[in-house]
Amino acid sequence: MNLPTTPYVLAEVPSNYLAPIEAAARGGAEILDYFEEAIANGPSNIFLVGCGGSLFTFDALFNILDRSPMPVFRFNADELLLRMPSQFGAKSLVIISSSNGKTAETARAAKAAGELGATVVGVTQDPASIVAVECSKVFLHQGVEAKQIVLAQIGWSILRALGVAPEFDSVMHALEASPRVFLDSIHEVDDELAEIALAFFEDSMVYVLGSGPLFGAAQTLAMCYLQEMQWKDAAAVGSGEFLHGPFEVVTEEVPVLLLLGEDPTRAMGERVGAFLNSHTKKFRVIDGAKLELNGIEPEMRSLVSTLVVGSALLNRLAEHFQSRSGHPLKERRYMWKIDY
Repeated sequence: MNLPTTPYVLAEVPSNYLAPIEAAARGGAEILDYFEEAIANGPSNIFLVGCGGSLFTFDALFNILDRSPMPVFRFNADELLLRMPSQFGAKSLVIISSSNGKTAETARAAKAAGELGATVVGVTQDPASIVAVECSKVFLHQGVEAKQIVLAQIGWSILRALGVAPEFDSVMHALEASPRVFLDSIHEVDDELAEIALAFFEDSMVYVLGSGPLFGAAQTLAMCYLQEMQWKDAAAVGSGEFLHGPFEVVTEEVPVLLLLGEDPTRAMGERVGAFLNSHTKKFRVIDGAKLELNGIEPEMRSLVSTLVVGSALLNRLAEHFQSRSGHPLKERRYMWKIDY
């Protein structure tokens, strides 16, 4: 294998890695107080709105809200404004996400929702951003791991306010106990992540599979980390859709990465894995069920492992790709450089 001429030295996990995750984990009480009041005001539906990675990272929250008796919709911000569904209006609870708060489409959607009289809640890193200023309430985070915790707290607080979360206290305890497992999980599987990057970084195309709360993570890896940040052809495929076309492109040299969770859709991923194990030599798995998750009760593993895989492990995998390809994760051809 020809290694890149200017590989990046893999960065150590920052010494302050835990601080923003711990800060997010401490914010559950404020989030619960807000959503108890918001739900008491009688919204008729919930909209999850964002673009790109911020839209994809809603998947864990969207799956948490499966239990909601109130309809939940998920929209790309621009598409929402073009389609203007009839349910979108003054009785909507709109949760807007933009990590840096600079996404113009998301800011426009937040403004439009506010003008309709909807309750608009922002999840972002910058309280002064163009997205945040259009929101009636903003919950801040720093980093992808902290964002996952904040979104999980929002989902379970909504369910609690709707009276359908009898295990709420156990969930909050698990989230409060979770910061350390994000870091521990990186150390546990760092060698595996390094091997995946080594196996795949020279391939012309990488397929990423996921299901349920981890399908958004598959999209994040394929579209954000590999396409956007590594200029690498990649495609995200739902594990349940793999049979319906995509598996026909598999040969023994086609690289496929499966994200496998502990949620009810795991069986779809296991079915995919059984096929790939015998049809390609370049099949790899990141399996949340194999993480130790010390301090997390067994019934909370599915929730916490999903958050860890979808944030900490994918971010670390991207760093391994960078170290092999020599292509900086922050380098762009077009984004933030041209009018679009």
